[in-house]
Amino acid sequence: MVLFSFGEAPQISAGEYLPWRAYVSNCLETLIQFGTDRYGPIHTEMLMSILDVHNRESPENPLLLDGQIFDEERPQRRNPGGANLWYDQATLRVMYRLSKVTGNPKYAKAADGYVNDVFKYAVKPNGLLVWGSHIFYDAYADKPGGDGNGTGPHEILVYHPEWSELYRINPKAIRREVDALWEWHVVDKHTGQHNRHDDGAVGCDFAFSGGSFVLACAFMFKQSGESNYLSRAKTIANWHWQHREPKTGLVPDAPSTRDRYDAKHCFTTITGPHCSQLLRSYELTGEVWFRDIALAYLKSYDRAAYDASNQTYYAMIQLDGTPVKEQAKGKGYDAWAPTGPVDIWKTSIYSYEFPLITAQSYVYGYEITASHEGKGDPELLAAALRWARLIETNLPPKTGRRWKKELEAAMPELQKTGGSYAEDYGRTISFFVHVYLITKDVHLLKLAEDVAHQAIDKLYVNGLFKGHPAKPYYEATNGVGLLLHALMELDALPQPWQHAF
Repeated sequence: MVLFSFGEAPQISAGEYLPWRAYVSNCLETLIQFGTDRYGPIHTEMLMSILDVHNRESPENPLLLDGQIFDEERPQRRNPGGANLWYDQATLRVMYRLSKVTGNPKYAKAADGYVNDVFKYAVKPNGLLVWGSHIFYDAYADKPGGDGNGTGPHEILVYHPEWSELYRINPKAIRREVDALWEWHVVDKHTGQHNRHDDGAVGCDFAFSGGSFVLACAFMFKQSGESNYLSRAKTIANWHWQHREPKTGLVPDAPSTRDRYDAKHCFTTITGPHCSQLLRSYELTGEVWFRDIALAYLKSYDRAAYDASNQTYYAMIQLDGTPVKEQAKGKGYDAWAPTGPVDIWKTSIYSYEFPLITAQSYVYGYEITASHEGKGDPELLAAALRWARLIETNLPPKTGRRWKKELEAAMPELQKTGGSYAEDYGRTISFFVHVYLITKDVHLLKLAEDVAHQAIDKLYVNGLFKGHPAKPYYEATNGVGLLLHALMELDALPQPWQHAF
């Protein structure tokens, strides 16, 4: 294993690279030594969400930069001066993986310490963890921070948590978390109607948060064998399933929002995060229904959204199957509606656009049908290859079109640096690796390796990966953990490792 002495990065000539694993181990070593909570009277083993790559300090008030654009006018989502376990799930996964493949327990021990301190210092009065897209642990103040000065909503979405590791460390706390999800987020225990926030009231029933609730309950069923958790998972998943349009099979992202556009259109929120969470729930529980509804969503979207003449997909589809063509941004919340073709390199953290996760979901679905039925579903493979062509056409990773003007104004260095967010590099690498493993097409492996080298060239500084080339910061919310995961996938070849979700 190649490691550098702290204080200086390894000297590498242009065009030369370390082994993939070395970049991961260097980054983790740096995080363990410099990236933990050393702020305020109480020091913990939590990993800070933002680190200056030059001095390896976590600023209490980081530069705003893209906080109004990428974080959708909510810069507190960056967890300034704090830690947020939700956004470090992929990083934890990599820490456990690296200890396993190297035999060095240091990384797993650091991950365990992080999790234990979250259980100790970052739990809401209702039993839910202080994590997600609204609240975090403020390391300078030694208490929850974010919305409502730390009293804001619990909201988990998009990512696949390391539930098994969290449960191993503190089974009581994780059972309490999953039970509280059902109590506070699921507002109708019969229909499965849910709310992204934990206020027990009707609210936005986003697909990417609903999928997170399904996955949590599916895990608890797998872990405990208690049938009520499987029943809960199916009830929550059925909320969107029962709202699908019968003729097209398309499902709205948030049925409860009524007159809002997200109650009347299907987006890649469904085919990306939601489907990946359903497929994972199938693997955990063996319940074929989760798999089948995920595959139905994927196939319905592929039929309606693919634009064969331009070899691309539409980002927003009416439930009757009519794609929404490119439009000027609307006012207020309508500005976040993703009209026209998908924007491969999305410029906001959530919104309604998840093309790379959608591409991953098609591959994931194919792998599942191949391993559990003896042969993969050809429709899913055909769609995955269409996504491969589309992503390749849009390489290298760059600023997406939707908020390009605003992003360049917020980060003047962007026009000079180019490039995109760490998550984009990570998901792209992971996608191409998995398609390569299916097809054995070495061109796809070459694409994965090229994107990995671009990520290293653009983001790797002083033993850390920046969240974006135009920023001076390592940022967890920009998906550095997913990039580390993808590099470990390259390291694992010719054996497969799991998707970077």
